[in-house]
Amino acid sequence: MNFAIEVPGAATPLGFQELCRILQLANSHDNSQRQAAGDQLSSWEADLEYYPALQSVYLDRQLPREIRLLAIIQLKNGVERHWRHFTVKNAIKPTQKQAIRERLFEGTVGEGDRQLALHNALVLSKVLRMDFPQDWPDPVTKIIYLLRRTKDGSQLELSGTLMILLRVVKELGTARLQKSQTSLKSVTPELVYVLGEIYDVKASTWISALANGQGESDEVRLAIDNSLTAFKVLRRLLVAGYDYPHKDQTVQQVWSLSQNQFGQLLNFYQNSPPTMASYVDIVGKHLIQFTKLHIEMAEMHAASFASLPNSLDLVRAYWDLVANFAEVFDRSDGIRKGNSSADEAKPKASGPLLERLALKGLLLIRACVRMVHRPKQTIRYRSKEAIQEQHQAIDVIKTDLLTNDLVTQMANVIITRLFIFRKADLDAWDEEPQEWEQEQDCQGSSYEWEIRPCAEKLFLDLLTHFKHLLLQPLLSYFITIQDPQTDIVTKEAVYTAMGLSAPLVCDGFDFEGLLRSIILVDAQQSRPLCQIIRRRIAIVLAQWIPVKISKETRPLVYEIFRHLLNPNDQHNDVVVRITAARQFKTVVEDFGFEGEAFLPYASDVLTQLIDLLQEVEIDETKLAILETTRSLIQHMETHVSRFGDFVMNSLPGIWESAGELNYMMKQAVLAIMQTLVNSMQTESAKYQPMILPLIAEATGGNAEMYLYLIDEALDLWVNVLSQTAPPLSPQLLSLAQTAIKYLTDQDEHARSYITIVGSYIVLAPETLLEDQFRRPVLTALLASLGSRHRDHITVATKHTDTFIRLSHDLGGMPGLRLIVQDMVETGFLTKIFEDIHDAYEAHQTTGPKKRSSRVSNLVLTDYFAILSRIAVIDPTIFVEVLASLSPLDQIWSWLSAEWFSSMDSVADISRSKLNLLALTRLLELPEPMQKLVLMKLQEYFSMWTSTMLQILDDGHNPGNDLLVLNYEPEGSEWDTQQTVRERALWASDPLRRVQSLLFVKERLHNLAQAVGGEQAFQDNWAVNVDRDVLAGFQALDQPRDPDA
Repeated sequence: MNFAIEVPGAATPLGFQELCRILQLANSHDNSQRQAAGDQLSSWEADLEYYPALQSVYLDRQLPREIRLLAIIQLKNGVERHWRHFTVKNAIKPTQKQAIRERLFEGTVGEGDRQLALHNALVLSKVLRMDFPQDWPDPVTKIIYLLRRTKDGSQLELSGTLMILLRVVKELGTARLQKSQTSLKSVTPELVYVLGEIYDVKASTWISALANGQGESDEVRLAIDNSLTAFKVLRRLLVAGYDYPHKDQTVQQVWSLSQNQFGQLLNFYQNSPPTMASYVDIVGKHLIQFTKLHIEMAEMHAASFASLPNSLDLVRAYWDLVANFAEVFDRSDGIRKGNSSADEAKPKASGPLLERLALKGLLLIRACVRMVHRPKQTIRYRSKEAIQEQHQAIDVIKTDLLTNDLVTQMANVIITRLFIFRKADLDAWDEEPQEWEQEQDCQGSSYEWEIRPCAEKLFLDLLTHFKHLLLQPLLSYFITIQDPQTDIVTKEAVYTAMGLSAPLVCDGFDFEGLLRSIILVDAQQSRPLCQIIRRRIAIVLAQWIPVKISKETRPLVYEIFRHLLNPNDQHNDVVVRITAARQFKTVVEDFGFEGEAFLPYASDVLTQLIDLLQEVEIDETKLAILETTRSLIQHMETHVSRFGDFVMNSLPGIWESAGELNYMMKQAVLAIMQTLVNSMQTESAKYQPMILPLIAEATGGNAEMYLYLIDEALDLWVNVLSQTAPPLSPQLLSLAQTAIKYLTDQDEHARSYITIVGSYIVLAPETLLEDQFRRPVLTALLASLGSRHRDHITVATKHTDTFIRLSHDLGGMPGLRLIVQDMVETGFLTKIFEDIHDAYEAHQTTGPKKRSSRVSNLVLTDYFAILSRIAVIDPTIFVEVLASLSPLDQIWSWLSAEWFSSMDSVADISRSKLNLLALTRLLELPEPMQKLVLMKLQEYFSMWTSTMLQILDDGHNPGNDLLVLNYEPEGSEWDTQQTVRERALWASDPLRRVQSLLFVKERLHNLAQAVGGEQAFQDNWAVNVDRDVLAGFQALDQPRDPDA
């Protein structure tokens, strides 16, 4: 293949030798060379032959390994980005795809370097997932051919073929598309048959060799590896490749084989001579694969699991293994989660094999309990026979496996053996206390790789579904905690069960009595290992608080937590205090928490939490303590005011200790400040000298700080403004320019910035109406009116309305005239009129040539709301603006047409009334506006009638405007300074003060007088109005028939 093709725009033509040279430079230690090589490789992506060339480099086994590795990685990345997408830049063309597919198998089969072979297998599997079977119909056939050819031949080639198949099955097995699932199921039976033969032969070979002490040959080692890979593929195929696995005879044979070999290999593991120690690990891997098959079958195919041969005996055997391991659980070293590898999706677990097998046993038993009591739901169609068969199979599990004796035994072993605090845990506590505590707090999927969390899950399942059987024995077990002779470890196990079972036993157990008599005493124990009990008590209290703790008992809980957080008690080591700090968040967030009741403990607890931060080294733990502190401040509400100084004085030190890059800590500090501001309300103003510089820093020019802190900084800014009483401080006013600038830019935080600018408009209108701010504010609001987000436009309209109103309230008619002039000169009103005119022209088009307007009907209603506000305040100024833009008769022609038609799109009756008042005020004006208005009388009467039908009383007081206030709105204790001002503006609005029908009749009467009196008005103008429309208007102040 010829690769000497000039790439348009590339500095160097693509050629085989040149590609090798660039790949070599890409591995250079010189950063500049690596950068140049990377740029060259990126430019070659546009060449059609680039990816086939990479494959050729990889397949040349004479080249250095680092070049081949980078070539296959580049190919893999290219397949992920450019294989599927035909329209994207640099998409791989069909001819090149075919060339790559033809040589994919030789890149893994026979490749001696396992890492290189794996990367190529990944490429092959991704291509197969996208192209099989439409564009690449025969890869599975070729895999089967290679399996049959190599199973008795080259073990290296068989290893490569199995590696390919494993990656292919992983890809197809995790695919969501029906095409991929169907493709996998179509080839599964033949693959399972062939793989079953391979596994049987290879496993028999190495098991026999190990039994005879002949396991040192390379042939045996390859047989071990190949049998393991073969079973990995079998496991996935048995679970993902069948709808009803139990009905396939080959599946039944593999299932029985897995059970037989599980016992055989477990016996070898337990009794292997020292000379076989090097093979213990690979034997353990086979055992783990067997357990994964059993668990996945139970979880994914419950009915099949119950129907497969000897499944019930299998589960009982697993339980025996768990029960035997439980006898030595307290002496086991435990399982540790490692890092995930490129070949594994999940992190690997390391630890004693028997403990890992016992964990798998617990997971299998839990799957059996759940398949009976919480069966997996599916929307896939199943026949009545299949559903009945499933119910019968699960009934077998329920009646023959989960017997009362077994359930009781399992619960007893779990509580008395698996809830025990182990010596390994205590050693880890002593060696790395903070790391151990943080690991213990991890929730989520820890039950998948740790015995104790898994035992807790199974215990809860058993107690939930067999409460009638386990409740009384469990309550009797709780009583043992009252025995003074009970050792610490046993007590900790009892407390564990007590906390986990809280929601299920609360009605039949007097926890509060135990709290006063026993738990309070245990929390103050000072004998050896008492810290274990203290830690567990903090957890138990947090588990019971949301369930059943009375108001009278809560002070005792607060007292215990204050005691556990006390650093002066030598038995409260850092683990006890961190645990108490974490769990206290649950206490304060409970519905029954009252700030006033907590006041006697608040000072000590807040001090203890802040001081604990100075000792903690792990960032995640610091964040947890800060979150508890924030939650406590929030739920104490206004009662936190007396401790505000202490909290605020502590936060700068925390901010500084976070350094330049620990933004999560700084986020937490800003969140605490926000909570404190909300709780203290106007009293928080004294902290603004500390808060505002942090807001300024977060919203400043540091791009990285802006990225990580902007959300919290904006929330804090919003709350500082809403809780500040006017006049605003110069430091707070100086930030307004920043908000206006960012609002004009319309970035992703525009919603927050428009809220902030709106707050400044309400709280500091005198400042924002100054020359320095007025036009920038209008420009920013105009930018928001052009937003793609509907809620942004709505808020921008509201703040524009307020800005116009306040300009008149503070400056009278000169103030209104000035801001309207600015709205014209900044393009604000020009933009509005242009969009309205565009809508008018669009509405004149019909048929195939009909076009859409630039803005929606809803946006038009926002525009007319802004224009209406100007016209309501002073119609003369409004008409002057119209006349300055275009001849008045021309602009009124299309403006009035859109204005009246837009009334049908107004959903808010308050805004409808605003439009009504604005259009009606135009009746006050002399010529030339008078005649223009008279020409629209039909539209006026229709608008008046339709609008006032919505806002007038149709009951005992017809004609009364329901939007007019007949009371003065009252405030509440939660009012902020901003809401107080907004409520005053709302109440003083003409919408709340003007009777609409009376308002219209007065203007209509004055208009009639201006044109020669009532009779002249009727004869010359009203005669052009539809009689029904006039009748509807005249009936507005008459009682309405509710059935009409």
